[in-house]
Amino acid sequence: MIGVNGGRQFLLPRLIFGFIESLLMVAAVLVAIFIRFQWAPGHVFEVEYLMLKTMVIVVVVHIVFYYFDLHDFRSFRERKKMLLLLAGSMGVSSILLGVIYYLFPLASIGRGVFAISLFAILIFGFGWRVFFAWFTKGKILKERVLIVGTGELATKIRKEITESAYDDFEIIGFIDENRERVGKTI
Repeated sequence: MIGVNGGRQFLLPRLIFGFIESLLMVAAVLVAIFIRFQWAPGHVFEVEYLMLKTMVIVVVVHIVFYYFDLHDFRSFRERKKMLLLLAGSMGVSSILLGVIYYLFPLASIGRGVFAISLFAILIFGFGWRVFFAWFTKGKILKERVLIVGTGELATKIRKEITESAYDDFEIIGFIDENRERVGKTI
């Protein structure tokens, strides 16, 4: 859907969403390391190239999320479907990361950390998507729209706005030349 601001969709909320999701993925990997090594914080600093290895996981998972349409805000509406998509994407991510770890054994963080981190990413990802969907429903982030006209194009615009999952817009009304249409639903 074409939005305002020069014909682009709002990019800032998507960037913020992706950045925070990346931070949550890094946190999930760190949590997995803590769980795997019995909460010994010293083991985190002993892993060589920890951030580089973590970024491999984050990049692979983001790419798989993209192909599973998990960066599309429309997938947030149905929680069951979103959870199934997340679980499927974790399966594909584990296969891809398994191949990467087979080809480049030095890219692996440690035994057991891989599975725990993917499970943590699944939980953090689902929680973050549910929270983000709830947060964006507030009126603070909505762009108020006044549609000029009440014809077929105005109906298509209203339909596109109300059916898009990213609830960026709030229709405040329609303007029409015909005074007889005042108060009628379009």
